[in-house]
Amino acid sequence: MGFRYGEVVEVRPEGEYSEIRKKDAFARREIAANFCVGKNPPLVTIYFQAYNHLEDQTKTAIHAILQYTQNVDYELILIDNGSTDGTLDFFRSIPYEKKRIFHVTENRGALAGYIAAKNAAGGEFIRGRYVAAVPSDVIVTKNWLKNLVTCMESDPRIGLVVPVANYTSNHQQVSLSFSNYEEMQEAAAAYNISNPRKWEECLRVIPTTSLFRASLRKWYEFDYAFYYNFSDDDLSFTYRRLGYRLMICRDTFVYHAEGSTMTGEESQSDMQAGREIFRRKYFGIDPWTDTRLDAALRDRCLSFVPMREEHRILGIDIRCGADLLHFKNGLRGVGFDQVRLSALVQDARYWQDLQTVCDEEVFCQPQCAFAETLRGRTYDYIILGEPLSDYEDPQAMLELMRNHLSVGGRMTGRVEKEGEVFVLERNA
Repeated sequence: MGFRYGEVVEVRPEGEYSEIRKKDAFARREIAANFCVGKNPPLVTIYFQAYNHLEDQTKTAIHAILQYTQNVDYELILIDNGSTDGTLDFFRSIPYEKKRIFHVTENRGALAGYIAAKNAAGGEFIRGRYVAAVPSDVIVTKNWLKNLVTCMESDPRIGLVVPVANYTSNHQQVSLSFSNYEEMQEAAAAYNISNPRKWEECLRVIPTTSLFRASLRKWYEFDYAFYYNFSDDDLSFTYRRLGYRLMICRDTFVYHAEGSTMTGEESQSDMQAGREIFRRKYFGIDPWTDTRLDAALRDRCLSFVPMREEHRILGIDIRCGADLLHFKNGLRGVGFDQVRLSALVQDARYWQDLQTVCDEEVFCQPQCAFAETLRGRTYDYIILGEPLSDYEDPQAMLELMRNHLSVGGRMTGRVEKEGEVFVLERNA
């Protein structure tokens, strides 16, 4: 496709746009993103890119998509990124009517292939309301897309949804018992029962496979400063700061093959570079240390959950708030939906992201002002994000936490960075 200077280009707008000013921010993005996408767009655009590996990955992955993507209206975008093993001919032979094939003549990397195909397609590249990215080393399973769509459509504020997998990070890894492809699909079919209690909101997600709201994907796809590592973290932070929720669907399993296209040395180099780019972009926030959760805090503290109409949780020096969401998810998983989150931090760089996590106040104060800031407030759980030994007067910090616990409330943290978890309960 190309253009000529001086030409008149006729544009036929399709879609409802006239009432956009009456909508909220989320609806406006949806309308604008889907304006002029043509008639009868599909619900989901599935994006699949391949470079060689026809026999050991691509054929199996595509066959799984065709067999296990049921009860969802979808189109296939198939990108042959310069393959030399017959991938293009295979794409042509796929027995699915709603497919679009792009042949990138030379492999210059996955991102370059995506950009080239998108530019060739113009504004009609992603036509679905949602876009599902399925890498060639992922095998989808029964109800995978239906489950992800169900989660996405439960709340217009949800922007990105991911399943769990056998090989991934960020607490998204799940072990199912199987020894071959057929057993894997059987185990996944038994596992993939849609259940909102298994949806977890997270600070960041790792998209082995993912479902994006297309309005977000069209607005912000990549920061080209990243090559590979931490680009997912960047997407998570950007979408969350726009007001969207990021969800892990623990009711949906897909298979992800182990391995990487990068050598160990290349991966380490890119990881270091990506981490530094992220720090500079987000003014000192570290994508590792500031976004991690300490699962043991929740496991110990929520070993018993008392009946309350509402559970109020305070995180102190909780960094970006991953542990706060982890506690909330744990309570929701056992049937408690009314969970309110607050935070008190000394470091101002965490304030913005805590605002995206918390339902109630986010205070940024020096430690000397903690007592005055919390005056008159009580919480059912208090989480200490930094080691107790890091505070000038650990005993005073414990006393402060106890003073703001409700009767029957619990506080938790670690005495030292790698030390044991403590859980203390206020009985009177």
